[in-house]
Amino acid sequence: MKKFIFLCLSIFIFASLQAQNFNGGIVAGMIASQYDGDSYAGFNRLGATAGGFVNYQLHKKWIGQMEMKYIQKGSYRSPDQNSSSPVEYDLRLNYVEVPFLIKYNFKYHLSFEAGMGLAYLFNSREEVNGIPADPFNNSPFRKLEWDYQIGGYYSFLDKWAINIRYMYSILPIRSHAGGGVWGANRGEYNNLISFSLHYQFKSFND
Repeated sequence: MKKFIFLCLSIFIFASLQAQNFNGGIVAGMIASQYDGDSYAGFNRLGATAGGFVNYQLHKKWIGQMEMKYIQKGSYRSPDQNSSSPVEYDLRLNYVEVPFLIKYNFKYHLSFEAGMGLAYLFNSREEVNGIPADPFNNSPFRKLEWDYQIGGYYSFLDKWAINIRYMYSILPIRSHAGGGVWGANRGEYNNLISFSLHYQFKSFND
């Protein structure tokens, strides 16, 4: 974990020293997520994300961007009171994530982005009806996660932008209970949408 954070901070510091070529800013927002593999459908787990980013103008309309942020993922199912045995499921996964993105600027303050993220799981909690899930019935979560990310920006007020982004695990973050595999379904995956506000130190139009 320390080596992962040190590497990311080193890149951020290098970018800051090259301020004439790099731009940067801060980001904060909300996450709506679900966990594919728990049989509970719906983006019911609400979480938060916050951090910083640096980017570099690759071409007139193309920008490379790296971020480093805290992000909450997981799943939630409220108990069904109409059921004879209502079950509450609560999964919280806390990551430090570093996305690497390519952005393309359209007209009218709109941008498209796509890329990959590398995330480190530093804390997790899984409960059923308020009781920690039995670790002997579940495989452990993998510490590292790769995901793909696509999204878009709408910039306003010169230095501000709204971002909507979809993220999905490329590889399973945990094996199914018992290690079962069914075709392309090789395990359990994070599946989420983020809504965030970006503040860039230099104008998006510079």
